[in-house]
Amino acid sequence: MNINISKIAKMARVSTATVSRVINNPEKVSAKTRERVESVISKLGYVPNQQARSLRSQQTKMIAIIVPHSADYLFTYPYFSIFLRETSLELSRLGYHLILTTDEPHNSVIDTYRVFTDKRLVDGFVVLDLKNEDERVDFLKLRNIPFVAVGRNEKDKDISFVDTDNEGGAYLAGKHLARKGCSHVLFINGPADQSVSLWRERGFQKAAQEMNFTFLGRNGDFVEKSGFEITKKHLGQFDGIFAASDLMAIGALKALREEGVSLPVVGFDDIPISSDVSPSLTTIHQPIDEVGRRAAINLIRLISEDHTETTILPVELIVRESSEVKR
Repeated sequence: MNINISKIAKMARVSTATVSRVINNPEKVSAKTRERVESVISKLGYVPNQQARSLRSQQTKMIAIIVPHSADYLFTYPYFSIFLRETSLELSRLGYHLILTTDEPHNSVIDTYRVFTDKRLVDGFVVLDLKNEDERVDFLKLRNIPFVAVGRNEKDKDISFVDTDNEGGAYLAGKHLARKGCSHVLFINGPADQSVSLWRERGFQKAAQEMNFTFLGRNGDFVEKSGFEITKKHLGQFDGIFAASDLMAIGALKALREEGVSLPVVGFDDIPISSDVSPSLTTIHQPIDEVGRRAAINLIRLISEDHTETTILPVELIVRESSEVKR
């Protein structure tokens, strides 16, 4: 039976961290609280997995990253190649090895996680593309499996994570477009259920309020095709574009070029190709390599020292040709 740790916490009127402690370190919880949580767990029919509990003491020196996308998506999105290279190198330096696999869209969200944890194949996980409500986090918390998330949401504030200042980056992009004279901006965001999209929307909304411009928000999937199609669909309704990934921004530039239109465009990521396209892409630089390194460092520290660490890395605006166009 799949048990959602948030459901247990809600029914017992405690935090998810308290539920995890009751399951794994009951001596750290008061008797009254422990009895209330255990009563809820009993009603839901949950039986703790003793093998998963002992994962820390039977180390494999293996770390898993289950990319929540198809293999085709993984190998066409440059962010992942940079991130995975640095994570793997840092894990190797720390004496660990990386296991990488993908999760096809038709699979249950936690099927692969269950296989890895039931068979005790790894010491921990790096969780990518954190969602606003993330079943993977609930599952790993409930089984007391070490993990670090790339990204952060407002629900799971007690977890170890690495993130970049997505809100601040989107704010910089919005202010830059406003200073270029844009008053009606097309904002091509990422998937609505991902926490990174929420932070970038907040930052862009803040810039719009401060700089007095409006924007049309649409959700893509971070790849070039969605940027191209969304731009084509809404052509004529905007005088500037902010895309929440460089690939979507490049798709937007291609759509504008096909239509013979020149408008300011800003992306997000600063992947290597962003400086090579024509026009070169103005973008928000995030330190993808450092995100990978910190994910490895924070996870191994959690495994070895039981220390939860959070890291938010700075971003910066890189101005290139795509936002300097003459309209």
